[in-house]
Amino acid sequence: MRAVGGIFGEVAGGKAFGDWKLRADDGREFIEHDIVLYHAPRIDAGNDRTEPAVLLEVYEWIRDREDCGTVILGSGDAGYQALVDRARLHGRRIVLCAFSRSVSTDMLATVPFFPLEVELGIRTAEHGDVNVTPSVVPEVDDPDTEDALERFVREMHQLEGRLNFVGYSMLCSQWMLEWGMGWNEQECRRLIDQYQDAGIVERHEVANHHNPDWPMSAIRLVRANETMRGALGFSDGPVSKPVPV
Repeated sequence: MRAVGGIFGEVAGGKAFGDWKLRADDGREFIEHDIVLYHAPRIDAGNDRTEPAVLLEVYEWIRDREDCGTVILGSGDAGYQALVDRARLHGRRIVLCAFSRSVSTDMLATVPFFPLEVELGIRTAEHGDVNVTPSVVPEVDDPDTEDALERFVREMHQLEGRLNFVGYSMLCSQWMLEWGMGWNEQECRRLIDQYQDAGIVERHEVANHHNPDWPMSAIRLVRANETMRGALGFSDGPVSKPVPV
């Protein structure tokens, strides 16, 4: 994002919005790169309060700071369209630098967009014919697979410590994407299926007080699973954990 900002002028600084109690390591990385942290606590349901904070903070920049001609925004949510309109009124501009999957079509139609995948050199899936036979495709040891599993287990362990339950839909559509576990919700769901087949996680139902006839689907770690316990660094016997009903 700094490189993109340099295209439009001198970068005057930046601010990162999030619940930094949950992502202390990421916070330290931002601070080391002279990015100011704005703490927006996450609520119990898993959503955060970053959007209103971004709207207020950035609007103050474009309204009050004479040295701010362009804002590089790391999100393409349609809710920021009002910010784009206000920036124009003040003779400023908004430029997006975010992952493609997070940018709404409405925002693409109104502001310049620099895909973060390109800036980071990430190769996305390519279309084309593959001349291989599934039965003879060799197994490939992916060094990132074990790291991804450990990251998933650690993040799940923290979630279970904060929440009454971890909703399946929210896990696949938001949290795992934030952890870098997949490019889209479908990939995350397939990964959960793999972990479930390996006995690392299990699905269970949680009572839906708003609609008792339709219980909610949730995911929890299988505490007795040795792979799971190894990822957390547990070496002793399994410890029982009460399961909320």
